[in-house]
Amino acid sequence: MQSKWVLSIAALLVLLLSCPNPLSAKEDNKSSISITYSIKSGDTLYSIAKKYYLTGDYERVARLNGWVPKASLKAGAVLKLKNPLILDHYTVNAGDTLFAITNRYFNRSQYKNALMEYNGISDPNTGLKIGMALIVPIPSGEQRHVVHAGDTLYSLSAKYFKSIDYQQAIARYNEIQETPGAIKAGQVLRIPNPFYVVLEDSPGKEVTIASALPSKPFSIEIDITKNKLYVRSGGKLAKSFDIASGKRKGQTPTGSFEIITKIKNPWYTAKDIPGGDPKNPLGSRWLGLNVPNTQGRTYGIHGTNAPASIGTNASAGCIRMLNKDVEWLYNTVPTGTIVKIHA
Repeated sequence: MQSKWVLSIAALLVLLLSCPNPLSAKEDNKSSISITYSIKSGDTLYSIAKKYYLTGDYERVARLNGWVPKASLKAGAVLKLKNPLILDHYTVNAGDTLFAITNRYFNRSQYKNALMEYNGISDPNTGLKIGMALIVPIPSGEQRHVVHAGDTLYSLSAKYFKSIDYQQAIARYNEIQETPGAIKAGQVLRIPNPFYVVLEDSPGKEVTIASALPSKPFSIEIDITKNKLYVRSGGKLAKSFDIASGKRKGQTPTGSFEIITKIKNPWYTAKDIPGGDPKNPLGSRWLGLNVPNTQGRTYGIHGTNAPASIGTNASAGCIRMLNKDVEWLYNTVPTGTIVKIHA
């Protein structure tokens, strides 16, 4: 009898442990914000990734959206863009104001739709249930709201949507003042996605297409004469690092490039040394540059297994950094960041 009781308890424990956590499942299924895009003649996945996700890594953008990276695009077809960093590029017309542009993109109806999609609500009439815990996306992050009797999607949008918050987000992202006359006809404004959330690349692995939606964009300057790398945020110096550059004059390419690939523990294919191996000369991180005809795989900013070489001309053309420094850079700047290299 006692053995049967023990077996019953054991079976119950196995059953409980094998059941998924309902709260975790709810978080895993949380929706992001999507927009539709009509393909135009001449569009490529690369150009769409650059325009809406600020990255040249179109293959990752394709995977995150469920597209085939090598598929050809047909003009007129409609793509659904999952959680883009940029909602639109708006050309200012005569008489436009920031307030008017804000309400064009963040009016009550569209905010209601965002609230529905973010919480996986399909029917605006029956989707709200008393006691339901909603996630409310706002420019500063998220708020939680427990649905009470009488709540509607419209009343919630009125409660949480503040036009001034979204106006400030547009102004801050485009680095303009919130004053009359701050925008001019013909000026192109990027409309940021204030509902930006983390995307999932594969089960159990979260990535972002860009490391964040920066209010002030990053840029990098590399002086190979001094072997220094400077990181700027919004035009102001944020950090500087010692580097190593090409052994010979002209070996490190000069000009303006952008980071289009980011790889943890890169494989050193020249000598078939796996990532993470202490003998790997690329160190712990790789940030590939779009030097013409290289696809971000030939020239880049990377770590090193020879820390004593930093500060000298020692590389085959790439920019070397200490592993701890390149890891900071990898975690801080997104793909799409401009890198200017000069002698």
